[in-house]
Amino acid sequence: MVDSDVLEDLRSCDFFRDIADEHLQKLAEICREVAFPAQATIFEEYGRAKTVYVVLSGEISVAICEPDDFCRQIAVVHPGELLGWSPLVGRSRLYDTARTASPVKALAFDGDQLMDFCAANPSFGFEFMRQTARVLSERLSGTRLQLLEMCGIHLPEFQLESD
Repeated sequence: MVDSDVLEDLRSCDFFRDIADEHLQKLAEICREVAFPAQATIFEEYGRAKTVYVVLSGEISVAICEPDDFCRQIAVVHPGELLGWSPLVGRSRLYDTARTASPVKALAFDGDQLMDFCAANPSFGFEFMRQTARVLSERLSGTRLQLLEMCGIHLPEFQLESD
């Protein structure tokens, strides 16, 4: 049975804007709504990558943390965005830490169930993975800008193989 509130959350979420309603109805069956208070850890580096989240409200800080608990924020995840994409690309471990910056409401998907749904529904799977690739591209661009800020923008004086 489809939870109508979850279905409405899916319909209103930017991440799913190009997904057919029939697929949203199936997605509503395999996800659950979760809530986290401010300053809660959703997952930590090196933890098992099992759950994929789509944020409905609130903000989440994604950081890389050192063993002595010093963390460097690498991204902020906003409502309508994807968090915890590792299970979607075959990673069994997480490579960053996610902590809520404010109270958060999200939809949580079991990564294996979501990948099975993608495989069983190729048109959905293509669109879903296209959206996931967009998220990864944006996060990589953000990380690149942070690296340029830290290291400078000076390029080597010699020609690179990629030139």
